Amino acid sequence: MRKAIILALLFGSASTVVVAQNEVRFSASVSTDSVLLGHYFEVKFTLENGQGEGFEPPVFTDFAVVGGPNTASSYSITNGKMKQEWSYSYFLEPKEVGVYYIGPASVKIAEKIYETQPVEILVVPNPDGIKQENNGKSPWQQTWELFDTPKLEESPKKTSEPKKKRKVYRL
Repeated sequence: MRKAIILALLFGSASTVVVAQNEVRFSASVSTDSVLLGHYFEVKFTLENGQGEGFEPPVFTDFAVVGGPNTASSYSITNGKMKQEWSYSYFLEPKEVGVYYIGPASVKIAEKIYETQPVEILVVPNPDGIKQENNGKSPWQQTWELFDTPKLEESPKKTSEPKKKRKVYRL
């Protein structure tokens, strides 16, 4: 009888460990928590170990949306552990100097609503008028250019060496 109780307790604790490994998490992160006025930054909302429906981004009233929404997903099994991740990202440019908050995003998973924590952003003046280089392209295009392979300069065509001149003697 004691063995059955001990086995039940061990099995019960092992199953809670498996459930804890696959716990659903929904979080928000930013590429930087302070930005110069006139520059943009990335905010990313990440959902781990769950398939959500009805993703609702926050209202970006104090920011101009420069790019997004961009979505990405990944699924991996490593050493028997499954990990699934979905992300939604936006590139935002602040409209004014000050301290702002990016409100919570929400997603519905199995009749339960998950929300992210608000994220604080400090926008500082840009007295020198420093401009972020974007060459007229969106942040998404710039990111992909990082993966482009540089073009190699053509090497000069190898020409054959001139033939050695022979000395000719006239008789």
